Amino acid sequence: MRFPKTSSLGIRLPVVRTAALPALGPGPITRLLGVALGAAFWALVIATCAVVLAFIFTTFVPLGPLGLTVTAGDEGTSVPVPRAYVLFALGAIIAYLGGFALILRNLRAMVHTLRIGDPFHPDNVSRLKQIGLTLATVTGGAWIGQTLVSRLVRGALEPPSLFNLVTPAFSVLVVFVLAQVFREGARLRRESELTI
Repeated sequence: MRFPKTSSLGIRLPVVRTAALPALGPGPITRLLGVALGAAFWALVIATCAVVLAFIFTTFVPLGPLGLTVTAGDEGTSVPVPRAYVLFALGAIIAYLGGFALILRNLRAMVHTLRIGDPFHPDNVSRLKQIGLTLATVTGGAWIGQTLVSRLVRGALEPPSLFNLVTPAFSVLVVFVLAQVFREGARLRRESELTI
């Protein structure tokens, strides 16, 4: 372990180097992470905009009857799909993709604070809370949507159980705990700035 970097507070920061992990903190890994998050964010924004255009097109352009073909063995059955169902599905996809785009936007901002050497920036606390709330909303919305679809299409889709919410709920809990850790880190940083 060596201490080549100094923080804005004048505290020497350790940089851990191992064979598997070149550096922790500001450096090439955080740059690579920032690029990957940026690419994923813009891909989600483009996909969300495409689905919004499809939603607008489906809403205002008169279309013929929409049909879904279900095959059982050698025969196929055409099932009419109401426009309201298509709009509901497109709306759910917009909410899902938009929610994850919002999460990635907050993560990009947090990685930026890491790159400039200030991971306990006070804004990261609210960013983590926004990530937790968005994750909870997207997870709950997807669960409710699956439940509604399973009731509309009886027998074709199994309704989700409450057990399906355990892992996402745990993830949301972890994010909120991290927000409190970052709040404490920001408080300690403020106190150390006042004492110097």
